[in-house]
Amino acid sequence: MLGVLVRHRRKQDEIIRKIPQVLRESRILDSLLVAKSLNLFLDVCEEYQTSIPKKIFQDVCDFVFQQAVPRDTSVQQLKMPQKVMEKFIHQGWNQGTQKTTAERDVQEGESSSCDLSPSEHQQLCKDHRNILMDAFGHLICCCPADALDFLQTQMKDDTERIRVGFLRNLNMIVSSDEPCGTRNKKRPIVEAVKCLLDDHREGVRKAILCFIKELLRSQNVEGCAVWEMVAYVFKQFTVPIGQPHGKSPVANRKEKEKEERVQELCIDVLEHLNTSAEGMSKALWPKLLFFVVPAVYTPTLTPLCRCLKELAFIRQDDSTLFLGSCKGVCLPSAQGLVARLLVLASNPTQRGSWALQLLHALHGNIHTAITKLWAKQVPFLWESFQISSPTESTEIQRKKWEQTLLQFLRRTLETIDDNTWTQNLSRELESQMASYAQQSAERNFLYKSLGVSLTCCVDPIFVQRRMQHLVENANYMEALEREKVIKILSFSAMGHLDLTLATLHAFGAGMGLKIKISSIVSRYKDYQQGRRGHVHQMLMLAYGKVALHAPKELLLPRVEADIMKRVLYYYRKSCQVLGVSIENKDANLKLALVQSTTDICQAIHETHNFQNFELTSRKELLDILLDFIKEEPLDSLNTPLRSKAITALAFLSKMKPCLTMEEIRSLLDLSIKSLFSLPPLEQLKEKRETARDAVDIELLYACSMDALGKLMKSIVEEHPTSELMDEMFQLIDPWFTQTEGSREKALQASFQTLTAFQENFHLPDGENFQQFGSLVAFLAPYTCDNSIRCRQWAAQCIICLMHIQAQSSLTAKEEEEMSSACNELRGDVHDDLFRASCRMAKVVSAHFPPTQALDFIEAILEDLVSGNKMCAAAAGRWLLTILQDSGDTMEAQVSEILDIFYSRLPTLKEDDLRQVLVEAVSAVAHYHLDTVFSSLFRRRLPMDSETGELWRSLGKDPPLAVLILHKLAARVAQPSSLGTPLSSDSDETVEFADEEPLKATCAIYEVLSVLQTEEVIQELFPELFCALLWQVSKTLEQKMPICEGRRRLFLREQQLSEGNPCRLSVASLKALVLKLICDSSVAEIGEVNTWTLLGDARTHQDGVSLLTRCLFQNRLLHHKIIQNALPWMNSGSEKLRLTGTAFFTEAIRDPMLGERERLKSILPLLIERAGDQHPGIRRMAIKGLGNVLLVAPEKVKEQKKTIVAIFLGALYDGIVVLEGLRALALVFPHLKKRDVGFLFKDISMKTFTYLSDDDVDIREAALHLCGILAGLTKFGSKTFFAEQVRKSLVPLLIHQWDPSPKVSEACRTAFLQSVRFLAKGKLRMHIEELYRTTNLGLPNLHMHICKQLVNIHPEMRRELLKKTEVYFLSRWEEIRIRALELSGVILENMRLTELDETSRQLLLISLEMLEVSPSYSVQQAAADVAAYIIKKWGGEVPRTRHPPTRRSSRAKPAPIWVQPSRALEVASVEDLYE
Repeated sequence: MLGVLVRHRRKQDEIIRKIPQVLRESRILDSLLVAKSLNLFLDVCEEYQTSIPKKIFQDVCDFVFQQAVPRDTSVQQLKMPQKVMEKFIHQGWNQGTQKTTAERDVQEGESSSCDLSPSEHQQLCKDHRNILMDAFGHLICCCPADALDFLQTQMKDDTERIRVGFLRNLNMIVSSDEPCGTRNKKRPIVEAVKCLLDDHREGVRKAILCFIKELLRSQNVEGCAVWEMVAYVFKQFTVPIGQPHGKSPVANRKEKEKEERVQELCIDVLEHLNTSAEGMSKALWPKLLFFVVPAVYTPTLTPLCRCLKELAFIRQDDSTLFLGSCKGVCLPSAQGLVARLLVLASNPTQRGSWALQLLHALHGNIHTAITKLWAKQVPFLWESFQISSPTESTEIQRKKWEQTLLQFLRRTLETIDDNTWTQNLSRELESQMASYAQQSAERNFLYKSLGVSLTCCVDPIFVQRRMQHLVENANYMEALEREKVIKILSFSAMGHLDLTLATLHAFGAGMGLKIKISSIVSRYKDYQQGRRGHVHQMLMLAYGKVALHAPKELLLPRVEADIMKRVLYYYRKSCQVLGVSIENKDANLKLALVQSTTDICQAIHETHNFQNFELTSRKELLDILLDFIKEEPLDSLNTPLRSKAITALAFLSKMKPCLTMEEIRSLLDLSIKSLFSLPPLEQLKEKRETARDAVDIELLYACSMDALGKLMKSIVEEHPTSELMDEMFQLIDPWFTQTEGSREKALQASFQTLTAFQENFHLPDGENFQQFGSLVAFLAPYTCDNSIRCRQWAAQCIICLMHIQAQSSLTAKEEEEMSSACNELRGDVHDDLFRASCRMAKVVSAHFPPTQALDFIEAILEDLVSGNKMCAAAAGRWLLTILQDSGDTMEAQVSEILDIFYSRLPTLKEDDLRQVLVEAVSAVAHYHLDTVFSSLFRRRLPMDSETGELWRSLGKDPPLAVLILHKLAARVAQPSSLGTPLSSDSDETVEFADEEPLKATCAIYEVLSVLQTEEVIQELFPELFCALLWQVSKTLEQKMPICEGRRRLFLREQQLSEGNPCRLSVASLKALVLKLICDSSVAEIGEVNTWTLLGDARTHQDGVSLLTRCLFQNRLLHHKIIQNALPWMNSGSEKLRLTGTAFFTEAIRDPMLGERERLKSILPLLIERAGDQHPGIRRMAIKGLGNVLLVAPEKVKEQKKTIVAIFLGALYDGIVVLEGLRALALVFPHLKKRDVGFLFKDISMKTFTYLSDDDVDIREAALHLCGILAGLTKFGSKTFFAEQVRKSLVPLLIHQWDPSPKVSEACRTAFLQSVRFLAKGKLRMHIEELYRTTNLGLPNLHMHICKQLVNIHPEMRRELLKKTEVYFLSRWEEIRIRALELSGVILENMRLTELDETSRQLLLISLEMLEVSPSYSVQQAAADVAAYIIKKWGGEVPRTRHPPTRRSSRAKPAPIWVQPSRALEVASVEDLYE
């Protein structure tokens, strides 16, 4: 409301007078709401420029600041962070000074000061405080003078918290940049703050700096005493950090920390300085240049240079500024600025960047002559400054940058061409030395700059005076001082070589004169203190650096006499005391000589005519350096002498005359031994006490190896030949197997050597690097070493070799692949390491020269047997990869390669390593199968384990195995002799197996043992089966072959083995069959071993039959097998005819062969073979013919009688009678009467003749056939057969107790079938019933049946008794007993007249002989029969009769044939007989 009314001019005064009353009455209201209202009111007042009386102005200001800065606010609260300070708690005025409103009204009236503070404490938020300060800003605009008075009055309060509070609140006003009125607001405030600049309390200083920061970062500072504010910032930065006496270290440290915080705040203020603010450039330019040169302001130079650079570009339209004078400020000179900024720019940091940019901005103010030069050169410098190479170290980049700046400085001075200006620059550089730390990079660069400035001086007197002053006033006991002299003099020599050398000569001569004049004791003391040594050290180093920086066209005439000889002179002098030479143990002097030698040789090498220059002191220097290296300890690395001496050798080796190969070998050998004998880096670091020492030793270690690399590189540059490479690797080679540390060094040295060759050795087009294969094999295994550093060095070596070999043909993709694999070798997982190594091997194989295959293989096999398992495994993988990828190009060397593999394989015991060689042979076989095949076949029998392992390796690859097996099968089946006969002394012929087929047979076994693909085996089965069965047949009863090429005199002793070649053939055949048949019956059929039968000449045919039957059952009888095996039956070899016949005996069961067309070709052969001379063939033919009648009876109708006749003929052949009996028993049930005809009687008669044969199988077959014949009544020969049965009744009865169970069973069956021809009707039924149901024991049952039969046929009794007596002589005890019992039965049923005296006596004699039989049972039975004869027929016992050998106390039982029958009761024999 008041804001609306104040717009009326007439009411302004009245309204203004009521403001204090309104503020006083508003205490009960919200203070924030009141502040907002007041702000709006004062905003209107500012807009209408309303005049406010001073007293009312004071009241309003009090109202504002009583809330913003309460009087009881503590200093600690004011020092709180800004976020906390924004929440002031309204505390009101001090209670001691407060008065009530009534008292003030009485004392001062309405216009007196009012208590306008809020009625209660309130916490001010940020918005509240901003509103109050906005209101105060409007007051300032309305009444600037009153505002200044008010602020100055308030600032007079010395209370720190009050001043800090006011300053922090005033920050809000100066930081606001409103479009209008800003200048009117800031100027009174700044003027008021100037009153506080002398306050040195920390809180006030910080508050002022914060105020200045807000002021300088604002957009308008016109008329705000900016220079005074900025000068205050720099003044606060340089406030010395006091060290008051009597304070504790803790207090001093806290004081220091306080000042450091103030300095940080000062830098922060400068960093926020807004150079584009209105009035800023006018206030600060160029006055700010004053702070650039003084050393105390160095930390502020980063923001300072930035501000000056921006100000310079803002003021670039001004006229040229003449530095050195400015109103109120003493500006630095142009030389001072150049010296300062150029040195700062040498450090590639942010400060150096801004210094370089400021130098560019000031190019028009330095000198008029360089305006164009700097306009072009400084931007180029800025680009170089910003570019950083990722492949270069920071130190190298820094050196390059310094060199660029020095060239820039020299060109600048040459362009200025003002000797006075240049001299002043030199003086400035000298004066600014103290501005930098002793060991700082800036100071080091300053020395170089000073030397360049002296170089550009054309006044020799000035230059000589400065040099003399420098060398005479230096403190040579300090290393930094010596370095200063060396650097300045060396860079001065670029323009004043003669003057510099003269100064050094004069100084050195003066040192000698001083020593001569001094007393002996003084000289000795001087030597002990080391000053003379330090001077000599400085002189030697100075000569070296002077040579390095001297003009190259002036160096060679002076280097020998004026430089090198002086260096050696001072070194010799340093080794003398009182004119006596002593051993120099000062490492610094040695280092000085080494460094000087290095610098001089490097300088000579950089000249244009160095090739024609001969250094006469080279031999002496070489000896000195080699002595230095020899003297270095081999167990520690304490100084850089070793590495620097090797570096010096590298440069010295380039000097003329050239080194001989012997000298090169000596240099390298000594250097390598000195470095490689050192302990590993980790052990060297562990001996150090501090982390800094560990870092130093690591750097020293790296420098030593780099020095060796430089030596190798320099030697290679002079002698880039293959012979030198061989020599170098011969020196390195022994260290690969020492320790892991030496191996790492050896690999690093190998990389350095190869890198040098890569840079200097160029192959003619089309040629290969001679050592590529051997070096790849030598280094590649270490790509999987246990040490990650070894792996990396080895990989880098491989990459270098690839660049040497492939050169331009190496593609970018291959390089990327190699680099990627090298990076992956940093891992720890073994599989990943092997995979990365193999990736490198694949790239190498693409460029591998096949002519170096032997070198590669021989070298890598050495690694294969190394003790390092990881390296050995990697060697194996590299070998396989190269062979797999490049094996096709090695055809000319395959035989030699295989010979190497064969010679190495027996020496390897580890399975993994053996497997590598085996797989290598397999890899070669993929490309050169014929060669590998022939090579393996050249191996002698018996096949050793290595040869077998190689064959197995070929079988693991199915496609390769197919080709191999085809070739092997062809070798087995190739035409050859059927054995090599050899006669012995006993006229026995020994047959030896052919070696080639036997080798192939053994190889087939090895290949099949690992071949797991059933489809491949099925495909090859017919061919392999026939070949192996052929081989089994051929090698029956043969001996192992004899080695060829030896004298026949010793043939017996030369037999390769006493083994059985047939056993080897059977083993291969078994391996083949079992691959397709998983049935155990193949190995065991019943109790018969198929493979044992197959390998035995006596049972070979049985084994073939069993095997063929198994193939038939498993459907493996392929038509190719039949086709290949059919000619065997007509072979000229009995063994092969036997095999073929036995095969077709079972193969004929195959329905496929049962076809008429096939039978036409097979049946005639079987019939023909039935008459073969070989009994085994006849047996198999008979068996086969029997199978033919069973399988295809309808298709051989016309040949049935012929076949039966053949069977009958077999019964007359004692060798094949068994097969004839069995065949007849097999086919008779399937024959018809017309098929047998008249042959039935012959068959029957011949069959009964074998019932008592000694051969068990023949007896069993004859009895079995007898039973079958008895059952076949369809042939109409019952009477004939009954007669045959009657004649054979005794064997039919006796053999029912045959020792062979199968014979006994067959006899019982035959007896039951035959008894019907003797007994009829009820008797036959009775006998059959007895066999089925009786409980009698078998002997009793038989005796009972015998009684019945004897009673039925009384005419047979005498004949039966005679036939029975024949069995008394049987070799089987049971048969003899049953014969005795049967004779007892017959005797029991005989009448007295049926047995005459002669027969009786003969019978008794036979019985008497049986009574002395070893068997008690036989004795007893014989005694019983004899006793019965005597009892029944009477007579005397023969005198020769002996009692039984064993008596029993028990009562003797009656013989079994006279015991009461417990059989089923029957009426009589006659009742049973019809």
